[in-house]
Amino acid sequence: MGYVRLAAGLAVAGPLLTFIAVLLTRNGIVPLDVGLDVLTLKVGQVLAWFALGFAVITLALSLRDFRRVGLVSVAILAVSGAVAATFFVQARAISVAGPLDVSTDLAEVPGIVGVSGTPVACPGVVAVTRQVAPEEATAALQGAGFSITESQLFRSRGVRDGFWFGMGHEAHIRIRPGRTDVRVAARYDHTDGGQTCRVLKAVVDGLQAGT
Repeated sequence: MGYVRLAAGLAVAGPLLTFIAVLLTRNGIVPLDVGLDVLTLKVGQVLAWFALGFAVITLALSLRDFRRVGLVSVAILAVSGAVAATFFVQARAISVAGPLDVSTDLAEVPGIVGVSGTPVACPGVVAVTRQVAPEEATAALQGAGFSITESQLFRSRGVRDGFWFGMGHEAHIRIRPGRTDVRVAARYDHTDGGQTCRVLKAVVDGLQAGT
């Protein structure tokens, strides 16, 4: 039973460290590269794989008393396997480099205060070919998780604070006769597995849904 208890503790050690790393990063105690890259994707993942190995050993030992601790050991092994697989998949996904500044108009880019880079396009995401109403723009931003910072007749702006490590975005919807463009810029400098493009698509899809 002692091995079972230890295996159960190890099974949740990785997720618990990730939660702590999120809190530390969001509160500015540690930088993003430490909270995400070191504490989560390195240390947390090592803990997860160690927990999986220990769960396998625990299950083997529990075969001698399977009726009492066997089912618990199987459950711990299943949880440990799921946690290790999640760490593995997420580590590979977040390592994919994607654009952090994207727009549906590259010729006349909608402005975002404090962002001076050159945005790029996201595959398959294009401008809305109509002049949307201001309330549609507001609804599209809110539907994508943004808090509205400005809402006028010809533009809407918002900020989005992602829960995971505070990886947020800023957005600008520019409304003109016959066309509505969107720009989204990440508020971090880190690979995000294409999350910024997914956010842009969510805003544009919200605008398209208002047609």
